[in-house]
Amino acid sequence: MSCSLGSGILNGNRESQQPMPFSKRHKPNPVPGRGCGRCSRNKEGVIVRNRQVEQLVRLTQACLTRYWQLDCEYVLQYLDRDVIWIGSAAHQFVEGREATAADLRRSMEEIQPCHLLHQAFLVAQNTGNACTIVGRYLTTTDDEVGYCLQAQQRCTVTWELGEAGPKIKCLHVSNPMGELKLAEGETFVNVLGQTTRKYIQDRLQGMARQDRIPVVEEGGNTCFLRPGEIVSVMAEGRSCVIHCLEGRTVRTRVGFSEFLHRVGPAFYRIHRSYAVNGTHLVCIRPYEVEMVDGSRIPIPVKRYRQVRDTLLASFPSGEEGTSPKAP
Repeated sequence: MSCSLGSGILNGNRESQQPMPFSKRHKPNPVPGRGCGRCSRNKEGVIVRNRQVEQLVRLTQACLTRYWQLDCEYVLQYLDRDVIWIGSAAHQFVEGREATAADLRRSMEEIQPCHLLHQAFLVAQNTGNACTIVGRYLTTTDDEVGYCLQAQQRCTVTWELGEAGPKIKCLHVSNPMGELKLAEGETFVNVLGQTTRKYIQDRLQGMARQDRIPVVEEGGNTCFLRPGEIVSVMAEGRSCVIHCLEGRTVRTRVGFSEFLHRVGPAFYRIHRSYAVNGTHLVCIRPYEVEMVDGSRIPIPVKRYRQVRDTLLASFPSGEEGTSPKAP
């Protein structure tokens, strides 16, 4: 990243969701990653179960989201006394909670409000009372900022569970090499990177494509929809239900497959009954995707890896001419 926590965005509907409380009564659910098929107990009797691992993934998302919405204090409450913080800036190799807190608070003076898109998180380690979450996402400035920046970002967060609850032992956030450059003395990037350039090009092309699709509703009325305002589509018998931005829902007489053919390659069929608009994808997690309107759509367990890899292939690579791949 380029700011203290990087140059990325998180936050689906711009409102962070509180992580679920930890519980020792949940049966473990399978989560991709090493050691995720069993439970482990440390000498204090703390069990890192798979359900708790899922909650740590959500907590990682919440910390990143709140940070980029300028709520640094939310992150600080989870820092361990001996935490290690590694960022993109030359000086950001910091040891200890106080020094890390000072650096993150200092970054609040420079960074702009951002949200995170196309988030994907994996469990890299689940051993004893330690759990390491790795992820990547796109950080994008909020509309009200007044200018546009978007950048890829990767993160590694090592959590430790103890009697006091989850604590961050190591936090590492950075951008791909050559993606962004910091001016001397800055912690927030204010230059146009490759990902930002592609993001602006896509936005301009989207604005140019204002063709509306006529859709016949169940009552016989015909409405006109722009593909860009559609978040997801769900099959319902021989017709489909269209979920749009701002909570609008359209029930139509058009068949599911026929409608997907009409809206084009920006839509990904992640389930036999669901398709999502990749533009509005916020997060991929086992076994669901989260959209910008806060909705969560299931991914079949057997198809999860295939769907995840297809969606990740649509991430901007920073190379000219790169476009999303259809599933």
